[in-house]
Amino acid sequence: MTAILLRRIAELLLVLLVLSVLVFLLTSLAPGDPAEEILRRGGVQPTAAGVAALRAELGLDQPLFSRYLRWLTAALRGDLGRSHVDRSPVTAEILARLPATLRLAGAAAAVSAGLALLAALMAAFRPRTLGSRVLALVTVAIGGVPPYIVGILLISVVAVGLRLLPTGGDGGPGAVVLPALTLGLAGAATLLRLLRADLARALRLPFVRLAAVKGLRRRRMIVVHALRVAAPNAVTAVTLVLAELLAGAVVVETLFAWPGVGQLAVAAIRQRDLPVVQAYVLVVAVATVLLLAVTELCLSALDPRLRTQGRAAAAPGGRR
Repeated sequence: MTAILLRRIAELLLVLLVLSVLVFLLTSLAPGDPAEEILRRGGVQPTAAGVAALRAELGLDQPLFSRYLRWLTAALRGDLGRSHVDRSPVTAEILARLPATLRLAGAAAAVSAGLALLAALMAAFRPRTLGSRVLALVTVAIGGVPPYIVGILLISVVAVGLRLLPTGGDGGPGAVVLPALTLGLAGAATLLRLLRADLARALRLPFVRLAAVKGLRRRRMIVVHALRVAAPNAVTAVTLVLAELLAGAVVVETLFAWPGVGQLAVAAIRQRDLPVVQAYVLVVAVATVLLLAVTELCLSALDPRLRTQGRAAAAPGGRR
């Protein structure tokens, strides 16, 4: 068990190192000069001398590898640099906005899981009824629409037309409803397809059929047996959807003026504020990797066969 855990930690550290390289390179090699953009936004006409002086002040005149090492060393200490725009600490800004993004992503994940589970169970309980088919069709159809279109429709109908909820901001408990619905509906379609397929596959297993032959009611058979078989894949799917929600919150946070890190990232991209953009991408990437690692541990607890396979793969000469 210790060898497996050490191997997983080593793999995780390697993945995080590769992610840090990709994040730094993709943001640093983007077109445009941040120094020129900062001067223009400050109302100063950029000149060669002014741009060179600002690049030296920001450390942008140093070789790329030296800048990466300095950035990585500081990031390992929890220091994500200072904003090029207002020179404020990026770490403090991210930490101040992160709870709002996590609250939105968590609410959206609850919406996705709840709608998908409800529709999948209805389809399994009564597979040929009109209600289950309509619910599945509506969920998939809405999930195929871009989130910003869904958000605009919800704002127009619920917030502006019916005046039931605020149009944006984080002014109270009800403010999270519309952005969470906007994000959650897209994830619900993905979860629904996976859950329906897994439940249908589980219902064809021999021990589930045997339970049906012995007279076990269909609902109890689905909830007790089929749903438990589909649980590991469902946990994986929920994790992937949650990771997508964290990354996709940028559009929704901007649309609903939600004070999260996504809105901060959009403003930083417009201002060519590289430290903030790098910090946002790094935080989302690290959160996704850690989320997947925790999910793997949960799956090992749910399915003992995974632990057996892990020990066999870690053993010398074990099967691959």
